[in-house]
Amino acid sequence: MYTEEIKAALAAMSEESYKRFSLSLIKGSSLPVLGVRLPALKKLAADIRASGRGEEFLELCDFSSLEMSLLYVYTLGGIKGEPEKLIPLLRKAVYRADNWASCDTLCQSFKQCRKWRERFYGEILSCFESGEAFVMRAGTVLLLSHYLEDGYIDRVFELLAAYKNGDYYYKMGAAWCVATAAAKYRDKTYEFLSGNRLDGITHNMAIRKITESRRISVEDKLLFKKLRR
Repeated sequence: MYTEEIKAALAAMSEESYKRFSLSLIKGSSLPVLGVRLPALKKLAADIRASGRGEEFLELCDFSSLEMSLLYVYTLGGIKGEPEKLIPLLRKAVYRADNWASCDTLCQSFKQCRKWRERFYGEILSCFESGEAFVMRAGTVLLLSHYLEDGYIDRVFELLAAYKNGDYYYKMGAAWCVATAAAKYRDKTYEFLSGNRLDGITHNMAIRKITESRRISVEDKLLFKKLRR
């Protein structure tokens, strides 16, 4: 079976020291960690697509380890097709992610949505409406990765204001989105935060992320710091 071949390849590339390192970064996931480095996963994904079996792998992938999950993500990132083909593949990974690494890598790699932003915006809205922490986080990371544009920035802020979740990883995703927006839309972001439309924890997380950003000037960091609650 094709997935067994893939699993054998992953096992051959695994490193115990890198497994320990990965486990120190990713906590709370139900997925076993093998210890395969990301460049090796990206190359394997490219090889799978080059073999013409990319879609077969995406259909058969069982998400049995962190590495299988990431391999799915990297393979999906290079698959071409119309939204009707891609949306079910995206949903499959979004609803299987239970850690920040799988979630964020998926969203940042899925550049196909830039071609059909409006069509995929509906999927992002569904992520927020799910109420599930990592699914909602996927919504925030898709926004910060592909939707911080003139035609969408106001809608980004509206979504972040409208949907709340008490989970740390969702709050951090929302804060990260706001901080990323601040680098490109300083005035709009300042106005948004001035309106206190986020819960207090997420609000202060966003300001902290802003002050840590290398893309934001010292003067602007001082300006945003004054909005701490």
